[in-house]
Parts: sequence; C-alpha cells; structure tokens
Amino acid sequence: MIAKTVAVLALAGSAAAYAPTMSLSANRRELVQGAAVAAVVAPLLRPTGASAKDAQLRAPIVEIFDARGCDAKNAQYTGPKSNDMNDDQCVKVSMQKITVSEATAAKKLQEFIGGKATAINVPIISSMTKKY
Repeated sequence: MIAKTVAVLALAGSAAAYAPTMSLSANRRELVQGAAVAAVVAPLLRPTGASAKDAQLRAPIVEIFDARGCDAKNAQYTGPKSNDMNDDQCVKVSMQKITVSEATAAKKLQEFIGGKATAINVPIISSMTKKY
C-alpha cells in the first residue's frame, strides 16, 4: 500500500515539476486535470489501520541462555560448533500466549481511567456534599 502511494505521489510530483509556466488565471482544462489528480491520490492518502495484532493474543518471548562456565553437556543444539564462547550461548524466540487475570485487568482499568479502588464497607464520600 505504501509503495502505491509513493508511486502515485512521485508521478504527481514529476508532472508538477515539468508543468508549463503558470498563468494568472486557470482555465477549465487545468481545473479538470487538477481534480483528476486529486481524485486519484485522495484514496491512497487515507490512514490504514495496523494489522499487527495476533488473533490468539500471542507475543514474541525472547529467552537468552548463557551456559559459559557450566559443566553440563549441551544437548539442545545439534548444528556445527564454532569452537569459541558462542558454543555456550543460545537465543530462543517463541510466540507464547499472554494471559492476564480478570482481577489484574480490572485494577489496571481503574488505574487507567483515574478511578481509585476503595476498601470493602467504606462509604464513598466524594459524592456526598453537605447542603446548607
């Protein structure tokens, strides 16, 4: 989508760069040409929504393993050895489902909207005003 937008804007820019000198009054043909270019470019300039959300609520989890100085045998990696300190290091990237309890979500919602949680059996006094 971005490539199409850039291509159309480049064409419009190059057409504007080689346009004849401007006269003081625009005639009907120039108005129609300008409207046609605007009609082509306008739909491409619409904002598009981000499509990066994972439908299963998963996120990348990066784990770094450093076994330098460890005496245990490394059985996870089966590829060729590099015969240096990189043989004892590993980076694992996986997509895992992120879960949050309903109680934590409710607390965060209250925090975000500015509400303060009150203790049980404590009357809310912010709306009680004394009328004189």
